[in-house]
Amino acid sequence: MTLRPFDFREIAAMDDSAVVIRNWLSKSTSFFSEDWVDATGYSAKLSLAGIKTESYDTMLEKIPREDLCCSVDIPDRLSSMWYAPVPQLRVVAADLLCQEELEEEGPSDLTLVEADLVQFFIERLAESLGQGWMGDSELSIELGELGKDARKLRLFRGNDLVTNIAIEIECRVGKAVLNWLVPKAKFGDMLDDTVDNRSGEHAASPPKEMVGRLPVEVVTLLGSAKISMAKLPHLKPGQLIILDQRIDDPLTSTVDEKPTFECWPGRLGNQQAVQVAGPSDPS
Repeated sequence: MTLRPFDFREIAAMDDSAVVIRNWLSKSTSFFSEDWVDATGYSAKLSLAGIKTESYDTMLEKIPREDLCCSVDIPDRLSSMWYAPVPQLRVVAADLLCQEELEEEGPSDLTLVEADLVQFFIERLAESLGQGWMGDSELSIELGELGKDARKLRLFRGNDLVTNIAIEIECRVGKAVLNWLVPKAKFGDMLDDTVDNRSGEHAASPPKEMVGRLPVEVVTLLGSAKISMAKLPHLKPGQLIILDQRIDDPLTSTVDEKPTFECWPGRLGNQQAVQVAGPSDPS
C-alpha cells in the first residue's frame, strides 16, 4: 500500500478558504432569508456543510447521472457548476409549496411545478450570493439551464483540481444540500484578491436594516434530569421522567447560549410557544 503524504500547507490553505466561504454564506443568509420569507412566510438559513478538493474526473465519477445540474458563470472570473440530487431539491420545492412535511418516497423526476420552483430557488440563491459578496460591489452570477448529467457540461480538464463546496439550506420542512463545483486555483485567487483588496480598509458598519434581518436562534429548555446508566436501557414508553423545573417557575430562554429571557410555556394554534415574561435574572 502506498501512503499519500499529509500536506499540512494544503489543509491550512483550505481552512482559510473555508473561513472566507462561511463568512460569505453568513452574509448572504440575510438576503436569501428575506426572499424566502416573502415566498413562504418562513425564514431559511445558508451554511457551509463541507468542502473538499479532488480532480475533476474523480469528482464527476461520484456524481450520479440523475442529479440535476446547471452551469454557474461569474463573468471575467470563472465558470463553475451547481448540482444536487432530486430528493434534495424537492425539499426546497416543498417549502415553497408550503407543505407541512415531505413524502417519504417521491417520483424520480421533479414535476413541472417543482422544476419551476427549483429554478426560482437557484435564481434567488445566485442573487443572494451576489449581494453577500465581500467585494466593493455585488457579484454578478449567471446561471445556465437546469438539466441532468453533470458530465455533459465538461467545464474543466480531467486532471484539473476542483473544489466541491456543499451549501446547506435549512428550510422549514428540512435541510437540503446544493453542491458547488469550482476550479480550485481560480476560486482561491478570487477569494484572495477580494480579501487582500479590503484588508487595509476600515471595517464598514453594516446597515441597521441588514442587522435587523439577521436570524438568531432562541432556545428554551423545558428542564433537565439525571438518570443513571443502569436505568437508561430500561426506559419504556409511558414512563415519567421528573425534571428539575417547577411548574410555577418561568423557563429560561437563551440567545447565543446566554440566558436572556424568562418565559412561560404554552401553545399557539397547533404549535408550542413561549410567552416572554421579562429579562432573565443576571444572577
